[in-house]
Amino acid sequence: MTMLVTALVFAATVLCLVMGLTFCVSAALVPAQANAEKRFEKRLEYGVMGGAGLILFIVMLFIS
Repeated sequence: MTMLVTALVFAATVLCLVMGLTFCVSAALVPAQANAEKRFEKRLEYGVMGGAGLILFIVMLFIS
């Protein structure tokens, strides 16, 4: 049972890291075809989600 919990915590930690990095890269690579307001909205949205993913990753590191 202990190994299952450890594996689940590890999987959640890796998932948070991947989520955070993916959204941060997506925020940097917003397409230029959209107008300035749309680009700002997408960058803000992806930046917040990326930051949340990285914060969750840090929290998960301290939990385990």
